[in-house]
Amino acid sequence: MGMSSAAMKAFAIVLIVTCVFLCPARAADPRLVFAHYMLFANDNIDVLKQEIRIAQSKGIDAFALNSNVWRQNLVDNMYQAAREVGSSFKIFFSADIHKDANGNLTPDQLVTMLTRYETHPNQMKYRGKPLFTSWLGNDDSWWAEYGYSSALSGWNDVFQRAGGRGKFFFVPFFPTDGSYWGVRGTAEKFTDVVDGMFAWDTSAWPYISPDFQNPSGSKDQNYLTACNDIGKVYMASPSPWFFKNILGTCCSDACKAKDLNSCNCQVKGNYQGPGLWIKKWEQLIQLSPPLVEIVTWNDWVESSYVAPPLSTASADVAGFTHRAFLELGQYYISWYKSGSPPAITRDSLFMFYYTHSKNVILPADGCQVLYSDQLTDKLYVTSMLTGPATVELRSGSSSATFNAPAGVSTWALDFEDGQQVAVLRRGGSVISTLTGSKPIGSSVNYNFNVYSTCTTCI
Repeated sequence: MGMSSAAMKAFAIVLIVTCVFLCPARAADPRLVFAHYMLFANDNIDVLKQEIRIAQSKGIDAFALNSNVWRQNLVDNMYQAAREVGSSFKIFFSADIHKDANGNLTPDQLVTMLTRYETHPNQMKYRGKPLFTSWLGNDDSWWAEYGYSSALSGWNDVFQRAGGRGKFFFVPFFPTDGSYWGVRGTAEKFTDVVDGMFAWDTSAWPYISPDFQNPSGSKDQNYLTACNDIGKVYMASPSPWFFKNILGTCCSDACKAKDLNSCNCQVKGNYQGPGLWIKKWEQLIQLSPPLVEIVTWNDWVESSYVAPPLSTASADVAGFTHRAFLELGQYYISWYKSGSPPAITRDSLFMFYYTHSKNVILPADGCQVLYSDQLTDKLYVTSMLTGPATVELRSGSSSATFNAPAGVSTWALDFEDGQQVAVLRRGGSVISTLTGSKPIGSSVNYNFNVYSTCTTCI
């Protein structure tokens, strides 16, 4: 005899209550931090191993290999380097879906990206599936060149050919306006293929806005809420800096007219000193998105990097180390992962500045950099202290002294030409002195790439 409806309801309630107390709960996903790795330099495995060891020592879990052409030998070397390091460090792909002078990826090569390393011991997996992401790939016209009716049908076919959609965890950067409905609409359009959304521009910097000084977490919140509401994950993207000046293209009419879409040598999202880096990390720590990808590890051309200049491709920026961003980032990566600020066990100073005034006129360079008027000529120093102390900043002939509390604080001084110095004192004694190796002064070309150094940089 079947149960009555009342009995069935009672039985269901018992099952639910029992499961609440006895059914194993799914463990919370670990907070993971990746670094966007531009795959273009033919570095040997020893260099790659050095980079992996440094990244892992700062709390970075994996490199996302980005390329818009298939460079199998470079990819093989990276996976081999990760294997030889013999650690838990992982690798995955960020397929760059655009065409330039180097060429472009094809759907067949995307299938190869998905399948060639899926069982490699250093392949990054998320929720048990090989992680895969992309930079763009939402444009129907790109896929139309290969006979697909839409980007959605193209991705569906690529995943099916790679063994089935359910085998992989796909978190692409498909541009949105950063609004809740903009994010949700894009995610729902591609819901059959995406497992999450990666925000590159709206999270790292508003790179189609001249408002470089005010990084906001509102769009990160929109992404996180929209993704949560439809069962997707959100990957955010802190960035230390972004500056590009490609000589020979800077004096175009588009640049003179401040045409953002056509000028190829503009400042894009160029924030002051450590401000974006620190503020964005603090915003992301508060929001606690499941995934974070630093953009980037090594984009030397666009001055967006945290890597030490070990690569053969870093020669042009070797003197402009961003190591202070990486060292300072370790503190925030640990905080993001654990949910609590780590204990500060030693005093540290971190220095940041660009090496000529925004007002300098360089006739040989053709035209001033787009939106450089938004910059501020300052020496910035961040203090990370075990206890209260004083921080003195010296720029050329100017100086200022600040009473610094325990914890992390940032101090600024209008800069002058000459040497840049920071002095940390406690109880009348000098604890440390930090001197920038690059003086501020004249320049041949416009260069707002930041120089950084720190007392703990090695």
